[in-house]
Parts: sequence; C-alpha cells; structure tokens
Amino acid sequence: MPASGLPDPAHRDLDLVVQALEAISPRWNAWVLMSLTEPARYSDLKARMPWMADGQLHPKVRDLQAAGLVRRTEHSRRHVVYALTDRGTGLLPVLDHFAAWGTKHLERPTVKDPVTKDATPRPVAKAEEIEDALALISNRHATAILWALRDRGAATAASLASSVLPDAHPTAVYHPLKHLSNKGLVVRDREGRFTLTAPGRGLNPAYQALTAWATGRPPARPASQRPAAVATQAKAVGPVLTTTPVLTSWKVGDLFSHPPVARPVKAPASPTGGPRR
Repeated sequence: MPASGLPDPAHRDLDLVVQALEAISPRWNAWVLMSLTEPARYSDLKARMPWMADGQLHPKVRDLQAAGLVRRTEHSRRHVVYALTDRGTGLLPVLDHFAAWGTKHLERPTVKDPVTKDATPRPVAKAEEIEDALALISNRHATAILWALRDRGAATAASLASSVLPDAHPTAVYHPLKHLSNKGLVVRDREGRFTLTAPGRGLNPAYQALTAWATGRPPARPASQRPAAVATQAKAVGPVLTTTPVLTSWKVGDLFSHPPVARPVKAPASPTGGPRR
C-alpha cells in the first residue's frame, strides 16, 4: 500500500513499515516467530501451537520463509529444521516494543473464578500482547493515519483524506478513522479534528523500532515484562492493568505463559477499559 500524499522521506519509510506489517501482522505469525527463537523441527513447532491444523500452520511458515524471516534447512528427508533468519532475529526487539505497549495500554482479558464466578484479570503471554497490538494497526490505512496525526497533531478528516488517501474518494478515510476511534487510538474533538489519544501516542516507540528495522537500522530492545502463569486461554476484556516493565530476554518459553490446552478464543469487547483487543 503506497503512503501516497505524505511528503518525502516520510512516505518511503511508511511504505516499508506497511510492508513489514503486512508480513508480521496476520493472525498467529507472531506466535510462529516467537516459537522459533531456537531452531525447531516442524513437529516441535506444531506442538507449541496445538490449536493449528497443518493446513493452517504450513502456509504461515511458508509465508514467513517468503518474507525472509524464517529459514528451512533440510539435513535429510526426515530431518528438516526451521529457524529465524538474521532478519527474523532482528525483528524480535521490535516485537518486544509492541509487547510492552500492549502490557501498558491494552484492556485486560479476564477469566471466571471457578469458586466465586467473578471475572478477574489474567496475565497475558507476550505473543498474545503482540498480536493484539498489531491487529489494531494493521487495518487498511490505519498506520498511515496514525503516522500523519503523529507528525501534524490535530487534523480534520478532509485534510487526512487529502494527504493520506489523495487518489481515493474523500469518504474512504472515515472507515479507518472509525476503527481507530473505536479502538481508543484517536479521538475527535468538538471542532471535528482528530488527534491521537495517550495510547495512540504511546505507539511511537514501537513505530520507531519498526521503522528502524524496516529501513535496515537495528532497533533497540525496550524493557519488557515476562508473563506470569495463566489459567486459560479463553479471552474476555476488563479494566486497564498498568504494570512497570522489567528488562528480560526472549526465550522459547515466552511463547506461552502456561501449557497450551485449547485454541485461544476472542471474547466480545467491553465498552470500558483501554484500547480494545
């Protein structure tokens, strides 16, 4: 997707960022990348994502190979190993930024206490934080709009349409703006101008890291929080839970914060809380 009307060199960086998001934001791609922080056979990879059938997992691995993020090494017919390429390894600090943002800003999923039946917040695995954060900004034109609002501050829908989508009908900007508003990343003031919310502005370090990676400059790894144990993968939403990140390093165990028992399920979003998952 071209960045169109944004000025140089911003639109060149934006084009590369959007291309990067197209490679990493599809559902489960972050889980695949995190599960390959150490080389693994396909059977090992499948065991780490048991909810995915071969017909789902194989295409994911092939797409990440085509994107230059995963390498397949065939030692023999029965011995094939998958691992991250140097490019894929360099992406891990970027994903760490999105995990840190999700931990700070995303509304908390909940589980039902088996005794009290009350809904209580549960910790979230890094891969889940990453995928939910990427899902918010991978909507068509979302990143271009966030990029423009970051650079210019408040802007009307008409001015955003003319700069971000100059070749489209002006009304095309309203769908992505509605998406970003519903997700809590932008807000409209009384004068009809759109601005970034605090969570929207908070994406800046993640975008900076993704830009550095997409343009070939190594990004720095942020401080991040390692997930604690969780009881289930069933997802619901609740109030924002703010935590103070601590410095950790990536491990295969960071893929899950608990033994996988079922395929994760999205629950309806709550009308309250932080940006919606």
